[in-house]
Amino acid sequence: MRSTLFKNQSPSDIEALWFSDTFIYKDSPTQNLSRWELLHAAKCLSLEITSTQPLSAIILFQQRHIFLIASLAIALKKGRVILPPNTTENTLKNLQNDLPNLWLFGDKMPSMFQNENHVSSQHIENIIASVKNYPPPFCFDALSHFFATIKASEIWLYTSGSTGLPKRVVKTWQNMIDSANLAISRFNLMTPCFIVTTVPNQHMFGLESSIFWPLLSKASLWHDRPMFPEDIISALSANTQQPALLVSTPLHIKKLIAFKLDWPKHLNRLLSATAPMPCSLAQKTEQQMKVQVFEVYGSTETASIASKQSTFSELWQPYQDVEFQEISPKQYAVKTAGLDKFQPLNDQIEFINPPQFKLGKRDDDLIKIAGKRISLSELNRSLCAIKGISDGVFIQPKHAERLAAFVVTTLSSTKIQQALRKMIDPVFLPRPIIFLSVLPRNDVGKILHNQLLKNLSAQ
Repeated sequence: MRSTLFKNQSPSDIEALWFSDTFIYKDSPTQNLSRWELLHAAKCLSLEITSTQPLSAIILFQQRHIFLIASLAIALKKGRVILPPNTTENTLKNLQNDLPNLWLFGDKMPSMFQNENHVSSQHIENIIASVKNYPPPFCFDALSHFFATIKASEIWLYTSGSTGLPKRVVKTWQNMIDSANLAISRFNLMTPCFIVTTVPNQHMFGLESSIFWPLLSKASLWHDRPMFPEDIISALSANTQQPALLVSTPLHIKKLIAFKLDWPKHLNRLLSATAPMPCSLAQKTEQQMKVQVFEVYGSTETASIASKQSTFSELWQPYQDVEFQEISPKQYAVKTAGLDKFQPLNDQIEFINPPQFKLGKRDDDLIKIAGKRISLSELNRSLCAIKGISDGVFIQPKHAERLAAFVVTTLSSTKIQQALRKMIDPVFLPRPIIFLSVLPRNDVGKILHNQLLKNLSAQ
C-alpha cells in the first residue's frame, strides 16, 4: 500500500498504532476500537457475505466504524461500495435494476430488498463484540496483504445533483488512499489528533475526512455523526488528550455559532468544505470557538486538492504535487496522485501567485438574460442579504425567459422585489417568487435542484 502511514515508521511504531492505540472513540472506553480490531471485524464480516461476482452493496450507515467495517468487508470480496446521492425509492430501485446482485447495508430496509441481501448495524456490532473478546495478534504481513487485496476494489460516489441529475464517479481504494496522503500531509495528521465530523460518509468530503484521512494517519475518530451543538461538544470531550479537529460545512457552522456556547479548549482547528465560507462567518467562528478555520477545495471527481486559512488569505494553496493543465483561459484540468488522468475543474481559476489561485465562476453559474450577465451565486447572496429572509435561492428554469426564486420568509413578494431592485439589474428580478417552509437540501446543505423544479411545475 502506498501510504504515508508506513513512511519513516518502525515496525514497533506501526504495531502500536494499529494494535494498541485507540482509533475509534465511543460513549464508553470499553467500547473503543483499535484499527486492528476494526480490520479483523471487516475480515469476519467478509467471510459471511456469500455472493456471486460481482458484488455491489449500498451502504447507508452513518456510524463511522460500522460504515468502515462494511466498506472494508465488501472490498475484501472484490465488490463495489455504492454511495447513492439520496435514499429515495426511485434512486434505490434504479440502482437495483442496474445491479442485480445488490446488497443493502443499513438499518432501514426498503421493501424492494430481500432479507438475505441485508446487513444491519446490530449484526456488525455483534461481530465487533466477538472480535474484542478474542483479539487476534498483530501481524504486519497480514496488514500489508489486507490493503494489497482491496486496492483495486471500487467505490461509486455521485455528485450532489444540485444543478441537475447526479453523476456517478468511480474511485478505487488506491485512488482514495493516494488522495488521502496529500491531505494527511497538508493538515499534519501524522501528528496525533482527534477528529469529529458532521459530514455524511456518503459525500466525498465526508468519505475523505471521516474514513480515509483518519484510517491512514495517526488521527483518532469519534464513532458517530453528531449534529446538535451539545452533541458535538460531548463528542469532542470523549478524547481530551489530543488536539481536536472539527470537520463541518458552512451551513452547519453558521447554525453552531448562533448558540454562543463554550467550546472545549483542546479544539484548535475547524475544516469546512462543500460550499464557500464567507470571511465574516470564518471570523465569527474563530472568535467564538477559539480555533483556526480552514476551507478545503475539491469535488466528487477530484477529491480535495487545496486549502486556505479563511481569515488569512483568499488564495488557495494546492496540495503537494498537484498539477494543472490549461484547457482555455481560466479553465483548467487537474492531476493528483489520486487521479488516473487529468480531470477538468468545474470552477474557473486564476493563478495569482503560482501555484496559489483564486476561484472564479463555475461553468454552470453564469446567467445571461437580455444581453446582460450575472452569476447565480451573486444573485443568491443578494437575496439572502435581505432582512427577513432566512433562506433563499434563484434558479433558471429551462425554456423560461425569467428567473425564479424560492424563499423562506414572512415577507411579501412586493417587499422582496423592492429590496432586490436596489441590488440587481431589473432584468434579473425573479418571476415567480415561490414561498416554502424550508428549501430542499441534501445532507451537506446543497440545494436539490430537481426538487425545486417540481415545486415550480406545481405552481
